[in-house]
This record gives sequence, C-alpha cells and structure tokens, in this order.
Amino acid sequence: MAACDAEGVLLIVELLTYRLDGESEADYQAAFPGFIEEGTKLAIACGAKVLKLPYPGSAEACDAVTIAADGAPWAVLSAGVDHETFIEQVRTAIAHGASGAMAGRSLWKDSLAVSPQTRRDLLGARALPRLNELAAAVDAPRP
Repeated sequence: MAACDAEGVLLIVELLTYRLDGESEADYQAAFPGFIEEGTKLAIACGAKVLKLPYPGSAEACDAVTIAADGAPWAVLSAGVDHETFIEQVRTAIAHGASGAMAGRSLWKDSLAVSPQTRRDLLGARALPRLNELAAAVDAPRP
C-alpha cells in the first residue's frame, strides 16, 4: 500500500474465491458471503481504495460488505452469470451500498462463437440494450 501511495497509484482490489478440493458445493455456498465480507475487510486493511467484488449472495450480505468496505466504493462483478440474474444482483447491491457494477460476459458472452456479422448484430441488438439496462440499474435512485 505504501508503494501505491508513494507513486500516487490507486489500489483497486478484485476478490475471487474458489471452492477447495473436497469441499462440497453446499458448504462453499454457505461460506461464500463470509468470504466476501472477510476478504473486503482484509483488502481495506491492506489499503484498497476501490473494490471489485462478486455478488455476496443477498441484500443482507451486501449490507455486511458495505460496512466492511468502511466507505470505500465497491462494484459488483458479473462473474459470468446470465444477464437477467446479473441485473437483479446489481439492483440489490446498489440498494445496499454498492457504488457500481463491472460487466463483461453478462453483456457479450453469447456473441463470441459466431460469425463476425452475427457478432456485430448481437453486440448492437443485444449487448447494447443490456448495457443501457445495466446503466439504469446503477443510476436508479437509492433508498
């Protein structure tokens, strides 16, 4: 962190978690919100100024992450979920303290394994409206 401050570089941290070998999916999913909350605390303690986080799982988990972020802005990642799921996650996260969203695959993943013309068509007809819907979700009035 001191090196980032000395160089005037903003420390942005992206948290990723993985299921351990032998860990059941149910156990991992049950622990996941805590991983994001505790990871947020650790990142802030290490000097993170902006956080890129997977959706922690619920409105309550978003509240806990917002408290753990201690005023640092955090954005929810699409993490490859389908667009409809991501929009709902973004709406919940924004309503519970997130500052924004980082979208990639939720916008364009269905445009990859197609011809260049089909890709252009999909990016214009599907990805652009998705991006606009995402922007509206992020810009929605907060409670």
